[in-house]
Amino acid sequence: MKYTKLLYLTIPTFMLFSCTKLNEKFRGDLTEAQVGGGGQSSADALLTGVYNSMRTPYQDQSQVWAAQEHTSDEAIGPTRGGDWDDNGVWRVLHLHRWDGDHLFLRNTFESLGGVIYAATDMLRFSPSASQAAQARFLRAFAMFSMLDGWNVIVYREPGSNVLDAPKVFVGTDGLDFIITEVNAFMNDLPDGPAYVANKDAAKVFLMKCYLNKGAIVNRQSPTFDNADMAKVIALADEIIGSGKYSLSADYFDNFAPTNDVKGAAE
Repeated sequence: MKYTKLLYLTIPTFMLFSCTKLNEKFRGDLTEAQVGGGGQSSADALLTGVYNSMRTPYQDQSQVWAAQEHTSDEAIGPTRGGDWDDNGVWRVLHLHRWDGDHLFLRNTFESLGGVIYAATDMLRFSPSASQAAQARFLRAFAMFSMLDGWNVIVYREPGSNVLDAPKVFVGTDGLDFIITEVNAFMNDLPDGPAYVANKDAAKVFLMKCYLNKGAIVNRQSPTFDNADMAKVIALADEIIGSGKYSLSADYFDNFAPTNDVKGAAE
């Protein structure tokens, strides 16, 4: 009985001395000055955020990869357990029976839009020419994936009001915008290393744009202009002629964590 009384007396005393007044500050968001006030370090951090935004759409198996591979005969999702089928979303992709509510495709579109937004927003905070070029490259890359999958590009100018309707490029207008962008920032990209957006990566990306231009112009019955194919060949010759690249003796070196130096050192 004495222990019970002691407990009753101890709990209120403990609560009295352990509590502090919490002054909650509403709307404690960072201001634009706080975000961009760090000069070069702020731009570095924001650019890292743009690179990180690429992870979900391009590394998640259910997004760009699934949209490109599971909709073809290049990949088939097996159903070996009750939880592998994911309520039929893989079968819907394989059978081409999706609609606007398909979770994987909707998430992919939103993730690509997130990359585009992150890159555009970063340009507001006075990045260097190289940082701006890298952000614009990543944005153009995500734009191409969006154009390839949905035939549209959603775009805003840096600093525009997000409550206003964005500009939408459709079809060839979108591809022309991407090609113009890449040519505009190409010279400001770094020469390397391989794991950042660089000049050679931009050249390969331009090759991809020209190779696919015929399919963007006419998806039902594409034709490919000889002038576009000549540009692809010229860009490829420029990269090969640089002498910086060679085929590795071991095919699996391409997938090594150090694949940017594996073949070069041998």
